[in-house]
Amino acid sequence: MKKRFVPGIVFVIFWLALRIGPATGQNVGEVRNLFSNTHSYKPSWVSQIEVSWDMPEGDPYCYYAVFNTEAGYKFDDLNTVGMPCMRATTFMSRDYASSEPDDVRYHCHVAAVDGDGEIGQTKTAGPFRIDVVPPSDAYVITSQTAPTRSVRLAVGADGASEMYVSNYTYEKYGEWEPFFFSRRWELTRGGGEKTVYVRFRDLAGNTADVSATINRILGDIDKDREIGLRDAVSVLQLLAGAVIRNINPDADVNDDGKIGAAELIFIMGKASGQ
Repeated sequence: MKKRFVPGIVFVIFWLALRIGPATGQNVGEVRNLFSNTHSYKPSWVSQIEVSWDMPEGDPYCYYAVFNTEAGYKFDDLNTVGMPCMRATTFMSRDYASSEPDDVRYHCHVAAVDGDGEIGQTKTAGPFRIDVVPPSDAYVITSQTAPTRSVRLAVGADGASEMYVSNYTYEKYGEWEPFFFSRRWELTRGGGEKTVYVRFRDLAGNTADVSATINRILGDIDKDREIGLRDAVSVLQLLAGAVIRNINPDADVNDDGKIGAAELIFIMGKASGQ
């Protein structure tokens, strides 16, 4: 006698499937205290992330763990096909340096698995921000010549949060300060070619270096960026006791703190081509 398939049985099976639902890892809970050993939530130039966690409640057999940029990622029976289930409670990401992340936010997702293969709830930590790209399009612009020690610097760098300015090197005799597009700067004493070094730094600690060269003019009494007879006349008037306005104190050629005979001799020599 041919068997007949009763439609009512199909309904019962379907109803039970809805009631029971997919396997949810009832024998294990969510992992606890998922944290990174290498990163905080601030940008970092360290290109690998290591995380650890504590065992969940229940009877975990192994763990699924993955890093990606999806904040709401959840493990299920499909996306874990072929994924290794590890016994350790520490997990390291791949080295992201080759992809040159520029403040990319990565999340770590971990779920416990019981002995029957049921997956517990996914625990997520992050974002962990990785930035290995230094500030770009860095520049420092100033005048080519300067009659005074104080000069104006126009600076810029995409992604920079701080800058370090020095008359000597990129690493000495300066200090880190908030990034500004414009800044007054004091050159060293004496005349001739001066170099200003500027280093930019982003929040992750990546740096970019630029410099500018300035010709510091001594003896320029009227700050017109030329040494000539007008400068000599101004010094002669000063020596004669006249009151001369807008005298440039940085025209001092021998660092004695005054404008006098030494400056006159220097200016006459320059004016005569010596």
